[in-house]
Amino acid sequence: MNIFFHFLFNYVVVNLCFGNAWGYVAVIFVSSVLIDLTHLPYLAKVGSGVVKKRFGAESRTRFHELYGLILASSILGVLFFFVDTAIIQISALCIILHFAVDFLAGKSMPFYPVSKRVVFLDIFPYGYRSKFLFEVAATSITGVLFWLEIANLVL
Repeated sequence: MNIFFHFLFNYVVVNLCFGNAWGYVAVIFVSSVLIDLTHLPYLAKVGSGVVKKRFGAESRTRFHELYGLILASSILGVLFFFVDTAIIQISALCIILHFAVDFLAGKSMPFYPVSKRVVFLDIFPYGYRSKFLFEVAATSITGVLFWLEIANLVL
């Protein structure tokens, strides 16, 4: 999924779970999109070929898989003793949601680098067109919910 969806979806979920998501918008943003920085080595390698190859399981480093979730959880566990609990809870929720959405909606290698087996749950057809339409629809819906929430109309 794209970084806009990750941020918007996480913002909506945090607001539903904790309320006052706007007070933590920076934490939500960083926790929602930081993981996608692991795509940078792939982008450097394929360059403009990313349009043809797209982002799949091969575009993720070990930090974008279960290994990264364990590492992030460990770091948040240590930070729990030094940082406001609400920030830790919101960060953890956003990170978990990011991993969950990527796993549910795309191809993944959850045990990379131990295993390079690609897992795809086949929840929706994975063709380029269907994935693109799904991402556009999901991002649009969460964008509308985000806009309505910051305008104090819903949620």
